[in-house]
Amino acid sequence: MEKRIFMLLGVLVFIGAMIAVVPAPWGAEVKAITWTGQSCLPPGMPVSMGLKDFSERVKKASGGRFILDVKPAGSICPATKEWVAINKGVLDFGGTSGGYMVPEVPFGSIITQRVGAKLPPLGHMMWYEIEGREMVNRWFKQMGYKFINVGCFHGLPEGWIHTKRPLKGPGDLKGLKMRAAGDGGIVLSRLGVGTVFMPLGEIFENMKRGIIDAFECSCPAFDYQMALYEASKYYYLSPTRAPWEVYDILVNRDKWETLPEDLKAIFLNSLMGATVAYHHRLVADNQKAIQGFKDKGVVVEILPSSIDDAFIAEATKYLEELAAKHASFKELLTSELKFEEMWKNLYGLPSPGK
Repeated sequence: MEKRIFMLLGVLVFIGAMIAVVPAPWGAEVKAITWTGQSCLPPGMPVSMGLKDFSERVKKASGGRFILDVKPAGSICPATKEWVAINKGVLDFGGTSGGYMVPEVPFGSIITQRVGAKLPPLGHMMWYEIEGREMVNRWFKQMGYKFINVGCFHGLPEGWIHTKRPLKGPGDLKGLKMRAAGDGGIVLSRLGVGTVFMPLGEIFENMKRGIIDAFECSCPAFDYQMALYEASKYYYLSPTRAPWEVYDILVNRDKWETLPEDLKAIFLNSLMGATVAYHHRLVADNQKAIQGFKDKGVVVEILPSSIDDAFIAEATKYLEELAAKHASFKELLTSELKFEEMWKNLYGLPSPGK
């Protein structure tokens, strides 16, 4: 009897020792991974709202194991220089625009918004998912940058122009003093517009003072939110100057490569959900904004087709010139154009001005 009791005690001691050295997984504390990022725009702007939504999705899906700490523009590095900070490792990720990378990254502008393009925003999103991102990241690596593109917030066409006076044809562009940016501004200058760049926050005052008499900003929802209905009388719509407005989500490559595979999956799936939400918010808000501009007394019209035609012709020449100078630009432009032709053949293309 005593022998059996000792044997039983021995088994219990052995089991107790096993429990002591093998901690229960449900009792283990998992330290959260925190990444710091920055938006290229102030709080309340679409990109900042999209990044906030994205960070909340990641936190919830990971059970708090992965935290994306998103800062507003200018918090850690100068606004528009997020890509530089990510490359240096100062930021782990960020929401920025390829247009801010030009001229260091020649193809940045045609990712953000390709002047004269006929591919709709959804079509461009599909091009990027199917072949664009792989091409872009290959060039980033070849050019020595330490970041990768993991996704994008795909926006809608911008409004073509806000003016103080009506436009009837290409001749009315000549002599305009217009706030404009990027490739669109360059093409407009080649059509006789006196273009000048200034921060968005200076548009209203400069319109009132007569320093400019026309401007472009963003999509109708963004423009309405900035109360720009108080700065002009006419608002012309067409997708040709900025057929989409893409903001890149960049991540430091070293950070990405050391991230556990399950958190990579959570990051990418959450980003895709946030991307769709970003897009549908703009669709809904644009519709309301156009009516809002009209209610404020702004004349909202489709841009005359003759101006569209002149702009597209000049934009085509300009893009061909850039493609002749930069191999990276040429490869991406060729890819986009082939995809645009495929989209046209399968689904048709929108007809600007009609």
